[in-house]
Amino acid sequence: MNLERIGALLPKRLSGRGSLVFFAGVLGVFLLIAGGLPFSNETKSQEASAAAQTAQQRSEAYVRQLEATLTELIGSIEGAGRTKVAVTLDASAETVYALDETDGGENGQRQFEHILVDTHKGQDALVEMTWEPVIRGIAVVCEGAGDVTVNAQITQAVSVLTGVSTNRISISKMS
Repeated sequence: MNLERIGALLPKRLSGRGSLVFFAGVLGVFLLIAGGLPFSNETKSQEASAAAQTAQQRSEAYVRQLEATLTELIGSIEGAGRTKVAVTLDASAETVYALDETDGGENGQRQFEHILVDTHKGQDALVEMTWEPVIRGIAVVCEGAGDVTVNAQITQAVSVLTGVSTNRISISKMS
């Protein structure tokens, strides 16, 4: 950097040590202003936490809907009686976003970028697919669980409806 050019920009009375004080003051004002501005890292972390909360809410809604469906289904099995169902998840829903792959050119490395689409809120990443949450296990408590035939029918119905193996389904008699 050419110090003579910088010196020419300053008023004559701010030469030497005075110019250092002047630049330190300008730098200080800049840092004060920049400190009050929101940076993209904070915004991205807030967006990530909002997305995590949304994913959690979707998972909870999925569990409630599945429990209601199973309760209604099992209650309609002859001999089952009153029924309560609890579903636990191993993992929440997962969203896979579409990527655009570009050739890295001279360095040979490929680069990936999310494909963005215009929405009413601005731009969002294009969703390629969404995986449903993974079910860890299902517990069923009903009045007719003491009957072996009813127990087998409930286990079969729950397994067929959810795709959960029978060793992850527990059927108990309601007291």
